[in-house]
Amino acid sequence: MMTSIRRAALAAFALALAFSGALQAVGEGRIIATVVDETGAPVEGAKVTLTRPGAGYKLEKVSDKKGQVMLLILDATQQYQLSVEKAGYGPYTGPVKPKLEDTVRLTFTLPKSASSPAGDGPKELSGADQAILAYNEGVTSLRGGDMAAAATKLEKAAALNPALPEPQIALASVYLEQKRYGEALAAADRYLALRPGDVEGLRARYDALKQVGDGDKAREALNALAAADATNPETAVRLFNEGAERARTGKLEDATSYFERVVEIAPNDPKFAKAHYLLGLTYAKEDGKKEKAKERLQAFLQLAPNDPDAATAKEMLAYLK
Repeated sequence: MMTSIRRAALAAFALALAFSGALQAVGEGRIIATVVDETGAPVEGAKVTLTRPGAGYKLEKVSDKKGQVMLLILDATQQYQLSVEKAGYGPYTGPVKPKLEDTVRLTFTLPKSASSPAGDGPKELSGADQAILAYNEGVTSLRGGDMAAAATKLEKAAALNPALPEPQIALASVYLEQKRYGEALAAADRYLALRPGDVEGLRARYDALKQVGDGDKAREALNALAAADATNPETAVRLFNEGAERARTGKLEDATSYFERVVEIAPNDPKFAKAHYLLGLTYAKEDGKKEKAKERLQAFLQLAPNDPDAATAKEMLAYLK
């Protein structure tokens, strides 16, 4: 019986790669928008409006003390229009495309409005204002899917005002999409120099290091991200994928440590049901962890009763009793 259980464990680990690539499902999406002024300070009370062209859909929220709003979108397959406005600030309007079963984090910088004396013509924009305009244009291009234009505008914003953090993190995102991983890493590092410990920067830095192939630094970056963002399912996704990679190469001890962190972050999330299953398989091999094995396998069956591996989990539970 133990031989069949070990075979089941190895087979399950071999399936981890396919599962790790299928964590996203069709359905809703979320947008977390942060509104700041040109100094990076949060703008409270900004009205954020989401509409869908050609439809009557409209969702309005007001930014909180952190300048943030969370928009829950039930149909993340559609493209939307997002506008941000507040009295005393220049408005922003541009397209936005949510991601299925994922959270898109956007930062919008609103320049403060300045009244011109009567009779004066248009004034030349200061360097900071030009940087903000370039940044907002870059965000518009980014949301519209024009990565080349977004990179050009964001690079211009970063050059005009190197102390403005938002262009740096947006550039990191664009460079990752363009597979310019070394430049993405550099942009993430510049952002973190301006905003040490910021979760968006830590996430982008890990993603870039992962693609660059620097395993040691990527592991350090993921540990830093997990410490700073310990309850976010996005962090759990990265931890799960790291565990799956290690399981495929036979590093089961390392894999277990990642899966354990996944179930700590999101113990009841069906997307991570397989983490419970793989932990159950691993624990079942050790006499001192039979109870833990049963707990993980039972959790797996509760979260994914119709999973193809449910029969194997039930067989193992019967053996462990």
